[in-house]
Amino acid sequence: MPTEETAENPPPSSPVSTLDAFASVTLGLVHAVLALITVAAAALTAFVTDACAYEACGSPVWTEVAVGVGIGSAIVLLAVSVTLVVRRVRRGLPAWPAAAWCCAIQLVMIFVVLEIGSQAGTLD
Repeated sequence: MPTEETAENPPPSSPVSTLDAFASVTLGLVHAVLALITVAAAALTAFVTDACAYEACGSPVWTEVAVGVGIGSAIVLLAVSVTLVVRRVRRGLPAWPAAAWCCAIQLVMIFVVLEIGSQAGTLD
């Protein structure tokens, strides 16, 4: 006896393919590594102020800003990535595109953090 599709009784969703699950988990692990690299790159920007004892430098506040942006972007993007992947899996949609986009954004954030941190270094 078939049942009607209503808000209380949604249609069954298609199961997640093995390839999509593998790609999503792999991209999730890659994203975690990229998040760690972002935080490490932000922390290493403190060393651009080494020459400031004998050369004119920018404000050291930029190092703190870089660390804050690095840690904040890593946490937020990981949370968004996990949320989007779980949401798409529950709806029966391919989840790897969401994970791939979050990885790409996290990769860009590494360079953003390095550029912010370099503002504290020497004024060449």
